[in-house]
Amino acid sequence: MSFLDRIFSKPTAHAPSAEPPGPAAEEMRKYRKANVGKNTFLDATVHVLGWKNVRIGQDCVVGEYTWLNVNHRDAEEPAIVIGDSCFVGRRNFFSAARRIRLGAYCLTGTECRFLGANHVFTSPFVPYIKSGVTTEGEIDIGVNCWLGADVTVLGNVRIGHGSIIGACTVVTRDIPPFSLAVGNPARVLRRYDIARAEWVPVQANEPAPPVPDEQEYEAGLRRDYPRCKGPKLAASTALGDLP
Repeated sequence: MSFLDRIFSKPTAHAPSAEPPGPAAEEMRKYRKANVGKNTFLDATVHVLGWKNVRIGQDCVVGEYTWLNVNHRDAEEPAIVIGDSCFVGRRNFFSAARRIRLGAYCLTGTECRFLGANHVFTSPFVPYIKSGVTTEGEIDIGVNCWLGADVTVLGNVRIGHGSIIGACTVVTRDIPPFSLAVGNPARVLRRYDIARAEWVPVQANEPAPPVPDEQEYEAGLRRDYPRCKGPKLAASTALGDLP
């Protein structure tokens, strides 16, 4: 198969060799077909535990060796939701308790981690590998957020729409919309000022500049960028190199 054939060939959501035999494989194919949007590319190495509880929108790219892990697979509600036009970088890890939501138009770099669930550690006399995981954690990433490489998001937190999280940042508390945050733990350094059309330093005791609500913001993006898909080539070594 030529290089161009590899780029434009129809992607598969999962490597055939990774599917269990018999009825289980058929059930997974059913959920993938129902729960993944049109024109979405999942690298063949993407690993999903809990297809029934995963939703991935249209025009998305999910990079190689990403792991989507639904810890409580008996629940009826979706536990991992990736909105339309998202690019999920290589080797991302989603570990859901109640829910992890990635809003539409989000971009994540390599090695990002979304750790909504934690191992139960009420007693050191129970092996932690057998103690179970928490059920209440919820991570919510707003529309059009950019998370740089090696970002970790922990526990019950929300990152507001339009925000940027710098590489290697650890997010342990909420980040307001239209913010630029870095560090461990994350600290907001700048906010976007729409009136001035620039990112401005955060000043102590100064109110944040006004921003549109998330629904209004998303509607504007969908109007101006109705079809927005990241490059598959950046998500998969199987598609080859560039000269």
